[in-house]
Amino acid sequence: MPTLQRNSHCSNGSTAEHAPPQDPSDIASISETVLPETETILSVLGMTCASCVNRIEQYLGGMDGISSIKVDLMTAQATVHHCKSVMSTEQLCTSIEGMGFDAQVLTSRTLASKATGDEGHAGVIEGNQPADSWFSVEGMTCGSCVATLTSLLTELPGVVSADVQLLTAQAMVRHIPREIGVREITNVISDAGFKAAPLDTGADDGTGMPDPSAVALENLKKHRRQAAKRFFWSLAFAIPMFVFSMIIDMALPVSNRVAQAFHRKVFQKYSVSVIIIFFLATATQISLGLHFYKHAYKSLVRAKTANMDVLIALGTTAAYVGSIISVTLQGGAGEQFFETAVFLMTFILLGRWLEAIAKGRTISAVEALVKMQPDDALLVSPAKLGKGDELTTISARQIQLGDQLQVNSGMRVPSDGIVVRGQTEIDESLLTGESVPVVKQVGSTVTGGTLNISQTIQMRATAVNEASTLSRIVRLVREAQSNKPQLQEIADRVASRFVPFVVLAAVVVFIAWIAAGATGHINSKWLASKQSMGNHSDGMDEQEPMSYGIFALLNAISVLVIACPCALGLAAPTAIMVGTGLAARFGILVKGGGATMEAASRIDVVAFDKTGTLTIGKPAVTDSYQTESMPGEFNTWLDACVYELESQSSHPLATAMCTYIRENRPDAVSAPHELLEHTELPGRGMHGTVQMPEEYAQALGWPAVTRARLLVGKDSWVKEEGCRMEVPIETRIRWADSGLTSVTVALAQESADTGCALSSFALTDQVRPEARDVVAKLRKRGIDVWMISGDHPAAANAIAQQLGITNVMAGVLPEQKSETVRMLQQRGVGQETEADMAKCDANETGVGDWMQKWLKVTRRQRKKRPFARVAMVGDGVNDAPALAQADVGISVGSGTAAAMETAPVLLMRSSLYSLLTFLDMSRIVFRRVKLNFIWASMYNVVCIPIAAGILYPAVDRGLPPVIAGLLMIASSLTVMVSSLSLKFYREPKH
Repeated sequence: MPTLQRNSHCSNGSTAEHAPPQDPSDIASISETVLPETETILSVLGMTCASCVNRIEQYLGGMDGISSIKVDLMTAQATVHHCKSVMSTEQLCTSIEGMGFDAQVLTSRTLASKATGDEGHAGVIEGNQPADSWFSVEGMTCGSCVATLTSLLTELPGVVSADVQLLTAQAMVRHIPREIGVREITNVISDAGFKAAPLDTGADDGTGMPDPSAVALENLKKHRRQAAKRFFWSLAFAIPMFVFSMIIDMALPVSNRVAQAFHRKVFQKYSVSVIIIFFLATATQISLGLHFYKHAYKSLVRAKTANMDVLIALGTTAAYVGSIISVTLQGGAGEQFFETAVFLMTFILLGRWLEAIAKGRTISAVEALVKMQPDDALLVSPAKLGKGDELTTISARQIQLGDQLQVNSGMRVPSDGIVVRGQTEIDESLLTGESVPVVKQVGSTVTGGTLNISQTIQMRATAVNEASTLSRIVRLVREAQSNKPQLQEIADRVASRFVPFVVLAAVVVFIAWIAAGATGHINSKWLASKQSMGNHSDGMDEQEPMSYGIFALLNAISVLVIACPCALGLAAPTAIMVGTGLAARFGILVKGGGATMEAASRIDVVAFDKTGTLTIGKPAVTDSYQTESMPGEFNTWLDACVYELESQSSHPLATAMCTYIRENRPDAVSAPHELLEHTELPGRGMHGTVQMPEEYAQALGWPAVTRARLLVGKDSWVKEEGCRMEVPIETRIRWADSGLTSVTVALAQESADTGCALSSFALTDQVRPEARDVVAKLRKRGIDVWMISGDHPAAANAIAQQLGITNVMAGVLPEQKSETVRMLQQRGVGQETEADMAKCDANETGVGDWMQKWLKVTRRQRKKRPFARVAMVGDGVNDAPALAQADVGISVGSGTAAAMETAPVLLMRSSLYSLLTFLDMSRIVFRRVKLNFIWASMYNVVCIPIAAGILYPAVDRGLPPVIAGLLMIASSLTVMVSSLSLKFYREPKH
């Protein structure tokens, strides 16, 4: 989402949380230094529609020290990136509360600085970076206890600092999680004679910072309970009001004794029924209306905006006050419509309750993910005196890195880890969408939250709490659901101006009908129809025709209550929340949220990386060449150097070469050699420095050389480094014709650009079995398919030919891939040749005539667009620049931290069919978003004029306020139901 952003004024030496510097020069100097920002997530209660969201974002986004803010109406949360030295978390809460909303800090964490980049993030994931943990400490009585405990904690290995507070009975410990964990610190404090408990982010007692997703669910449940309570309380007034105003006053005949009793005059001019109805309406305004008045006041006075509560307060107050004025001025004989205010509140509270229920269903995917995290874990302690392992039940929040845990059959895995004992099957369906259990054995990785459905296993924890895969997935899904598409931003701007427009329209309608009545242009039939719709005088008196002033007021009230900005504000968020949650169920994480799905729904070109994307990513060596011109055990020594150098890389080709040497040349693994240094050059290969044996240096004609450069990589790179190719040309041609990837091994002098390629390996990768079908289906949808690969053109073309891809760009370095994607974007859409058009026509012979015509018209229209929307599909490791450049970056990963941080979309399954599911789902979700917008817009465009009375000349009837209130509720509920119907989406069969 394009969030509101400003420069963050942070300085290296500032840690205080107070007002920003006063001197502008200080701010300018501070801005030059970039420090890690703080991400604070707050619960914001009291928002009713998109105008509230828009106002908060604009107000906070314009404050110093805040770099970005995202407010999510559905979860009632705000995510703020700010500099603590300029804008503290307390100031954030105060600012939001000053606007009339209730704010509470959920989490606040320091983000890794841009200078540290991925290293900082990786350190946090691995537990090598300091983390702050809070503990409650009971039993401290004086400063001596504080000093003793502080000294004890700071002396612990892995503890960076400790801050013990006597007044709050708490301790903050900054520690390295990999060296010492929360449980160990708790035990140390307890052993010192104090009662200690960690205040973790999952605390349920309210002492710590609660998990944002859990708080969002709890807030929705609380809101649903409050809405239900208000609605059922309103029935205590609405039901008696219905009896007196609709049955006794209107339905019963005048001769009925009950009617006569209640129509009896008291106080000389007011009937019993009018008095009872007045008191019922007054009690409703005081008890139930107070909620709307309070929020309307906060909206107008504090937030300086107008929301739906303003319209409701105006409408109900106009009906209540208008009835009092009418009855009073006409001595008890005037028209009264007290029931309008009561019924309006009842219907609106019913709508709020149903809306709260629907909102809860829209975030059911997040709720399912949160519930996957188990509460407890079985800690395995080492066996003592020959006995079996001791098992201790601990809280899942107390798991530390390196803990050995036991997972019995039927239990959920408590954290990410590696299996160290046993074999079982794990159900990963809620993470990947795959219903088939996955076999796990010793050495296999397991993910926290997945279900063990077979045998008991033991595992070692490798990532816990916020660093676990499940926690990161929940965070990504939550962040995705708050990202707004372009359509939603337009709707927010409309909603922010909607209420003032409606109020103005109601005033205009009132004045217009008053003028019409004064000039005699109101037909008596119109007044009679309005009077027959429940607006009446004392039932025992012969009813006088309704005055045109009351007629005008009722029409104005109808305009106020029928207008609904809520439907506009809910049109996109509800559909996107259901869509992203549904995608997560199918193993697709849409980090970019609505903006990403909006772009994916209109994709023109899909560009694939080859290795690891279109292929399985596990290449194998099929052939090799070694020089025969070198003496002795040179080839064994060279293989040993290559083995150690390649083992430093995680690239699939490097792994394949190490496997080949280990299995086919085992002597090389243990052969004496000395690798001095190594460097990985993305897109080229591995570069190292080796100690050169004298006899081999002389054989190469380098008698004075003791150290040499070892190059393992592409042929083109080896040539650039000045190495002559000793690999026979016929061998290289044969490999190229077969589509094999060659990796050349060369030695070069350190002081000169001269060297010699003395060995080479030929590798091939297996094509994914579904890749050809995926490519064919993309082309059938009218999407251009490209392959962008860093491999040799022959190898890339061989794979492309197998898959039916005609557009291939090979030999592209990682840093050049982003330029290639930019070229595809600037190339435009529909640049097909006549041959391509003929192929498309041939492929479409199986569809109907209307479909063929539609496809041809679509292609003709697309030709006119000078730019293309490109999706880049890569493995999330070497394709980061291209993924960032593309309109939609899609990473094919297994849920690793690197893959999650790379692209806006992560396909957690290993199948490319997930790509088709994502594109299809994005198209359907945004078709529903557009439908919701059209409905919400047309509802207001059509219903507001009808409520104003535009149909009176045609049908002699209009809309009474009560019916207008029901229609207003129906507009929001229709949008919610429309979005919830997306849950019936089924993955396409492949």
